[in-house]
Amino acid sequence: MSKTLSRKELSLIGREGERIKNGLANLVEDFPNHAKTITGMSKWLTANKSTCQRMVETINKAVDGLEVIESLPGPAGLKGFIDLAQEKSINPKLIEDARSAVQRFENLIYEYSRSHSALKKLVKESSSTGSEATTSKKDARQALYEAAKLVTGESMESSFFACIIKESQQNAKYLQQFTLSYYEGCQTTENSRPIMVPIVPGEDSIEVNKPELVSNTDQLGDSLSSVSVIKELTSPSISNRINDFTKGDNWMVVPTENAGNEEQNIGVIKNYPQEQLGPFHGGKNASCVGAHTRYPTKSLYLVCFLDKKYAMRSVANAGIYSSGAQLSNIITSPDSLWFDRFHDEADLGLCGPHEDFSEKLGYPMANELVDDLFSMSKCSRDDYTCFLMKVDFPVWSTAYRIYFQYAID
Repeated sequence: MSKTLSRKELSLIGREGERIKNGLANLVEDFPNHAKTITGMSKWLTANKSTCQRMVETINKAVDGLEVIESLPGPAGLKGFIDLAQEKSINPKLIEDARSAVQRFENLIYEYSRSHSALKKLVKESSSTGSEATTSKKDARQALYEAAKLVTGESMESSFFACIIKESQQNAKYLQQFTLSYYEGCQTTENSRPIMVPIVPGEDSIEVNKPELVSNTDQLGDSLSSVSVIKELTSPSISNRINDFTKGDNWMVVPTENAGNEEQNIGVIKNYPQEQLGPFHGGKNASCVGAHTRYPTKSLYLVCFLDKKYAMRSVANAGIYSSGAQLSNIITSPDSLWFDRFHDEADLGLCGPHEDFSEKLGYPMANELVDDLFSMSKCSRDDYTCFLMKVDFPVWSTAYRIYFQYAID
């Protein structure tokens, strides 16, 4: 009977794969820009083109640790690659870390199989039962939802987040972000915490004490304030008390009163005109959007529209992080946060900006909410590529994030 890896072993291999990728990616990041493509890397290092191709594809396309193991060159090829990099006076610490990553790779191979090809085959065959694991994890997340709801007395039917990332109208060197958040079916009990809306821009600091009250028919564009409550999407018990909102460090506290079993909704649109310095103007080579699950939630939807100019030169990844992770750290180096990323499904989809989002996500209000985002921000859908994610019973008290790593010439 052939050996099969357990889910625990697959998880361990996947996590090690992420660490290996991180060590090698940091090494390549120190290469000159012209040497970060397959051809440029091969010429600069005088390295085997096939090895360079597998390195570039692993760093830019492998979305999890198991894909890293599948796409990496073998240990011998990696050692030769690092030797050539060392001859180019690369930072010695990065060389050392890359060699440690290869040693981890070899340890995995020797622990679970006899060769790299054998390990890849074993991982592939063991992963073929992944549908059972996915179902099991969903059941576990649902159990966590039920338990957290019982303990906290809080719950949400769904959380929907739609974001636009574009060049700033005020200064094209910066990225601007519009985000529409809709919390549906909020239920609380006598001892529940208040509803809180996250307001955490990447680099830009915001000064806001009270949100504005706007209509979804208002086409305000750049005139949108940092945080605005959308009247048509918000329960009157909340919108009528907008002057009672208060601001914490990273949250806007919503004035709600326990209404028994009555469900409440809240819709918010945020505008960060200079969220971060753009990657092609000396800024960080990554950007990130995310959705916090502060309350036990049945369904989470995250839709991000990225300016096509940036989408064409980026690699998108998704991950689940503890809510305590600082957004600025993720933007600086998303791969370095392997240790704060939960090993769970965060499937990322890609589609056009004019899709039927209600059908794609299985959420009837999705089209209406996306329409509101584009109408209120005065943006044109034709300028964007869309990335989307749906999670049933998201892990309580975490953040589901989509981050983009940009290729800089």
